[in-house]
Amino acid sequence: MSVATCLGVDDINAPNMRELRAEWPEWRQMSADLPDVEDLKDLPRWMQDAEPTRRDEVLTTLRKIAEDERRAYVALAWLLMPGAARVAGRIRRLADEIDAVVAGQLWIQICEHDPADDRYVAKKILDRVYRESMAELGVGDLAKRRDQAWAMTVLVDAFDESIPAGPADDEVARREVLADLLQRGVDSGKLVEGDRDLLLDLAHAAEQIDAPGRRGRGGLMTPSVTQLVEGAHAMSARSIRRRAAGAMKAIRE
Repeated sequence: MSVATCLGVDDINAPNMRELRAEWPEWRQMSADLPDVEDLKDLPRWMQDAEPTRRDEVLTTLRKIAEDERRAYVALAWLLMPGAARVAGRIRRLADEIDAVVAGQLWIQICEHDPADDRYVAKKILDRVYRESMAELGVGDLAKRRDQAWAMTVLVDAFDESIPAGPADDEVARREVLADLLQRGVDSGKLVEGDRDLLLDLAHAAEQIDAPGRRGRGGLMTPSVTQLVEGAHAMSARSIRRRAAGAMKAIRE
């Protein structure tokens, strides 16, 4: 069993996938944001080579089409399957039926994703799949917050049986902590999704140019960094710094 098998998207030549491929030309006519790819089976390769903004446009367009054409949800699940499989692989040790859990959460998160939320679409959906799958299994901070009985318990002793993480695992763990922190800010109402996206863009820009961490709040608000994201957010560097400072204050709270 696999996540793809659970959702019926494991075989591109299966009857349901052939139906999707037959509908793809019609969807392309609905929106110019869908790429000039003749056969749906070639879309994943196109997505791999495309710029992140173009990938977001394709996923967002399919999500909008799915409002009327429900089969587009299946196409989205198929496109996000590599990421969903990685999520399942990361937490496979937690349950024998992990593929079914992840498949169910992938479908839910695709259907519940706001079509107006058109930045970092795949990452946002897959991050929620990870968090919700963990919560469904009763693991992690989200599970604790949802389970009041668990939240009221007091940890008196702990024994770590895990294998020490290596450098690569440490980096993944830091990214997971950051993603969870930002999502908790959004869930609490203290941080709006636009501010979260701004902080992610600033962090990505700072990493690209290796901004000095000792300046501008960890390098996020140095002039060279803010200038890189002005166009994407249609704001001046001064406005970006002011808004990012407010978002960081909200996170601290």
